[in-house]
Amino acid sequence: MSVDAGARRLAAPRAQADALRDPQAIIGRRIGPEAIQKLAELNLRFLKGVPNGWGVVMKDCDLSGLDMRGLNFSHGHFIGCNFEGADLEDARFIGANLFSANFDKANLTRTDFSHADLRGACFENAELSDARLEGADLRRGVVIRSGDRIQSNRENSSFRNASMHGTILSECKLLGADFEGAALSGVNLQGADLREANFAGAELKGVELAGANLADADFRRAIMDEQTTSRGDMMRATKARRAPGPDRMKRILANHLIWIQTGQRQGERADFSHMDLSRTDLSGAVLASAVFRGAILADVNFERAILAAADFRDAILIRANLAKADIRGADLRGANLRDALQDGIRMGELAGVKLSTRT
Repeated sequence: MSVDAGARRLAAPRAQADALRDPQAIIGRRIGPEAIQKLAELNLRFLKGVPNGWGVVMKDCDLSGLDMRGLNFSHGHFIGCNFEGADLEDARFIGANLFSANFDKANLTRTDFSHADLRGACFENAELSDARLEGADLRRGVVIRSGDRIQSNRENSSFRNASMHGTILSECKLLGADFEGAALSGVNLQGADLREANFAGAELKGVELAGANLADADFRRAIMDEQTTSRGDMMRATKARRAPGPDRMKRILANHLIWIQTGQRQGERADFSHMDLSRTDLSGAVLASAVFRGAILADVNFERAILAAADFRDAILIRANLAKADIRGADLRGANLRDALQDGIRMGELAGVKLSTRT
């Protein structure tokens, strides 16, 4: 590490502590609409070097639901603040300190967080279309306040179920970040540190992963298009098992049918656990008691399939066609059935074995 880099790392917690010692620091307050506009004016004067400006410093303040569209809070401090449900469209937080901030369900369309400190921040169910976060720090972390070490309640940054279209996350520090259930389309993650990141149930389309560090990133239950997988070095990432080719699939289905017909004495039970079967046509297939645990089954056609007593625990069944399928006695605990077609589906108890469909 260079001397300059080391100095910057040491200076960061000192800067946080100095900010909180500001006699004007706002701590633990509910901020109203008029107050936020006034604070934005003060911060803008500060950024322009105009007299009577003030770089905003807040900690544990409630800014939920506020209309903050187009406001400029660059280089401000909002440690542990709550922005839940706020409208931050076109707002600017360039270089801001937003450690452990909460942006759940917020509108962050085109919001600029470039080079911001967002360690431990939460963006669950947020709208992040065209937002800019390049160079932002989204790792787990702690802050220093009055010499005391304060641990965030949400140690890892989270983008669970967030909508991310055209979002720029290039060169971001995303160690251990949680993208479970997020929709990523045209997202730029070039050069990002994604070690140990979780993408369970996330859908990635046209995502740029060139130069990203994907070591131990978990893509086992992620829905990824070929464009995304071809752009990143997935060698050290954890991925789903590949789907069998057409000939092997025919053998698996035939052996499973024999296994059923012979009371498990011959043939072999079909085991698709942790396998990526996206867009596979299994309509009308006899797969009673088959294992799909943790499998990626997005857009799979199960129409009229026999799936009684099958194991679908933690499977991703987004947009799967289950019309008129028999899932009596199947185990669907933890499965994601978002937008799945379920017209005429057979559910409930499976006669003779006292098993009911579990969800």
